[in-house]
Amino acid sequence: MNGQPGVSVAVTDRGFSYGDGLFETLRFDAGRPLLLERHLQRLQHGLERLLIPADGLLDLLRDELAMLCRPHPGGLLKILVTRGEGGRGYWGKVDRGPTRVVQRFASPDYPRQWFEQGVELFPCQTRLGLNPRLAGIKHLNRLEQILARSEWQDQYPEGVVCDLEGYVVEGTMSNLFMVKNGALYTPKLDRCGVAGVVRAVIIDSANKAGIDCHETRIRQDQLAQADALFMTNTGFGVLPVKRLGEQNYPSHPYTAMAREWLEEARRCEC
Repeated sequence: MNGQPGVSVAVTDRGFSYGDGLFETLRFDAGRPLLLERHLQRLQHGLERLLIPADGLLDLLRDELAMLCRPHPGGLLKILVTRGEGGRGYWGKVDRGPTRVVQRFASPDYPRQWFEQGVELFPCQTRLGLNPRLAGIKHLNRLEQILARSEWQDQYPEGVVCDLEGYVVEGTMSNLFMVKNGALYTPKLDRCGVAGVVRAVIIDSANKAGIDCHETRIRQDQLAQADALFMTNTGFGVLPVKRLGEQNYPSHPYTAMAREWLEEARRCEC
């Protein structure tokens, strides 16, 4: 916490009081944070959107992340940045800030059959509100995702969430890609949702490979007509989908290709 060992945050911290902040989750391997600059760029974008001053913050985080993961072979890192400690009220006046927290976790253990056979997704009833001011960034207000995830137990690894108008947006903790007629489609995240770092890698890599990749509104009935689906996030990377609702989906070469794109990006970027 702010460069020192710690386990608690002040009750006056605006992240605790109001969810006034952002977070990032990233993998590290062999003592090296993966896709670090992409994560920090998204964090910087979110800080600017929330008007949280960040002079010198990213350099401090680079040093602290390197120190935290250096003695360990691999796992997950989580960054939290809040506006800082302040008094009562919504006005963003702080006594000192921002507050930064870096945590290390063991690598998640995902079943091999998820990647070999695909997963079944749960169709969530919870809807995401529309707020372009917050769309795309990974802010600390995750109540919609918590409510969506509470709709099922452990029989599904992930669910699909729509917005108030019924358009497909994302998973509760991941982004969605649809394959149709040789092209990739992913929901447009200009009104709600989180623009994932792995999602950005797939979009960039598809464009470089000459594969059409469209960010667009996707209706639920369009998902039923897709040739294939896959999900992306930092933890599991690229995960094929075998079933959503009553629709089954076959394996597709683009899923394996997306996994290769991600591995290449992780090798080349720090």
